Amino acid sequence: MPLMLFVTRSPVSLAIVLFSLAYFGQQSWSTLIMTLPADMFPQRAVGSVAGLVGFGGAMGGVVFGLLVGWLLSNGYGYGPVFLISGSLHVAGFIVILLTIRVVQPVDSTRLEAPAAA
Repeated sequence: MPLMLFVTRSPVSLAIVLFSLAYFGQQSWSTLIMTLPADMFPQRAVGSVAGLVGFGGAMGGVVFGLLVGWLLSNGYGYGPVFLISGSLHVAGFIVILLTIRVVQPVDSTRLEAPAAA
């Protein structure tokens, strides 16, 4: 996705190639991110965690859509839009590296509901 930074300064044919490579990378990234819940959480929790990941992505899309509309309406152009979209995957990867040190199953006893007294 960082290739998106060069789209605004490229001829149309090269911009199409850059878009194609960037979105191929985005789909690969999406596939890898969506497998993390299955690698880390017990089978009974995978659907819920994957649903939360999907919800977060959808809400990020809503916020980004509003931000893009505001940027374009206020004359900022597509440069900042491509800068932000090209940086979010890198920022997400950094967050994953900082928060998930080792991809291993979560201790399932921490996911259990407390017993009623």
